[in-house]
Amino acid sequence: MKKSVSILSGLAIAIAVATTAGAWYTGKQLPKELEHSVNVGNAELKKALVGTGGSVTIELVGLEQHFFTSTAQYRLKARDINLGHGEAVNFEVGLTDQIEHGPFPWSRVKALKLMPVMATSNSVLQKDDVTAPWFAATGDKPPVTAQVSFGYGGSVDSIVQVAPFTFKEDSGSSIDFSGLRLEATGDRDGKASKFHGAAERMDIKLVSDDHPPATFALQGLKIGGNLAATEHDMVYVGNFDLLLAEAKATLGSKQQVLLLKGLEQNALQTLDGPNTVGGRVDYKVSDITWDGRAVGSGQMGVSIKSINAPALQALSQWYQAHLPEFEAAAAAGQPMPEIQMGDAEKAKFQGDLQQLLASKPQLAVENLSFRTANGESRFDLAMDFASPSSFDLPPDQLSKQLITQVKSKLSLSKPMIGDLATLQALLEGQTDAQAIAMQSSQAGEMVGMMALQSGMATVQGNDVVSSLHYADGMVDFNGKKMTVEEFAMILAGHFAAMQPQEG
Repeated sequence: MKKSVSILSGLAIAIAVATTAGAWYTGKQLPKELEHSVNVGNAELKKALVGTGGSVTIELVGLEQHFFTSTAQYRLKARDINLGHGEAVNFEVGLTDQIEHGPFPWSRVKALKLMPVMATSNSVLQKDDVTAPWFAATGDKPPVTAQVSFGYGGSVDSIVQVAPFTFKEDSGSSIDFSGLRLEATGDRDGKASKFHGAAERMDIKLVSDDHPPATFALQGLKIGGNLAATEHDMVYVGNFDLLLAEAKATLGSKQQVLLLKGLEQNALQTLDGPNTVGGRVDYKVSDITWDGRAVGSGQMGVSIKSINAPALQALSQWYQAHLPEFEAAAAAGQPMPEIQMGDAEKAKFQGDLQQLLASKPQLAVENLSFRTANGESRFDLAMDFASPSSFDLPPDQLSKQLITQVKSKLSLSKPMIGDLATLQALLEGQTDAQAIAMQSSQAGEMVGMMALQSGMATVQGNDVVSSLHYADGMVDFNGKKMTVEEFAMILAGHFAAMQPQEG
């Protein structure tokens, strides 16, 4: 018994010594670690906000240190942020950070997280004139809180929470949000991050004197991903996934309901060569209904391959530098402006574009499809690019050198067209089942007949199919080979025939 008591006493002393030594070590290291975190955060914010015409910075304005805990005060400053509405945003908010020194912060011990860490940060948004409306919406609870634990090996574990809130306007418009929880693990330099988060619901109501009320209800949001930095600045590899269980919109004078279920976005980016990046984004909606009637489901994939990463980075920086000009034109309803460049900027831009195209990038739209109860229609497109000998070539020669191959196929299902015709008839209030069935059948057959007569497609069973293959300056359109010029004349003739006749 005495031996057991002696062992336990020795263990308690060892833990106390380790805790005290760890707290002392953290206290010594803390100012340097906080300075590093602020510098990393400001560097990431600067990259993220290039092209907005403004800046967001974090400042450490105070640090009060004790043996086992410390309190840090931060200031987040936003200056001249252009959000695309014509007005610059400026604000300052404060953050209070209660820091527990390692190796065993009490908040982690209570949560049975017993791995030793250097420190655990517990930060909350401060209440001031800027944030007071947000505090009012949350019932005077901190709108945003974050707990971050710093491991001795450089790991960082984070939990960020947005509190539930309700905003209401005198007009009747409102936002009711259930709150968000996001957990992430990564490293102290922001080079790798694995994260997942969830929000239960968000309800939005818009009330206007000019339009009927509109409501939007989102349920079951989940996000997740695993991203890692590469040697190419601003280029990350990994996946980012988003899932929304249900989205419902109630619109119009009749308050009709559009309901979407099972919305997904799955993005993946990889290095497919020493200096090239590839990626793919898949979109999906598993069920669509309108005014209580089944519509169908849809999906689409977009992929890119062999994109030169250094050139992509350089062109992205050029685009971000001129983004205010593009946004100003869009806000004024004008077409994209022609950017005036000096000789040096033009030479660099064309050089970067040449480098991007030299890797022969590929772009594809895969399985853009829509399915109803009785059929599915689908569209696929693939394009291969190459670097031209010069960007000063005549347009026809430039396009032939720039685009080396195009493949596309459109398949329209006649039964699917019939399903949509049935839906339209029912929504219009038609009740004669026999007449509706006849109209629906005729709709699909009419599309097939028009396609055959125009020569723009063929009919293969229940599908109306149009295919195109371009390579080496020749076009194969629905099995007929022709030059690009001949194909352009065919298209021009069809478009002319579609224009309304004056008379």
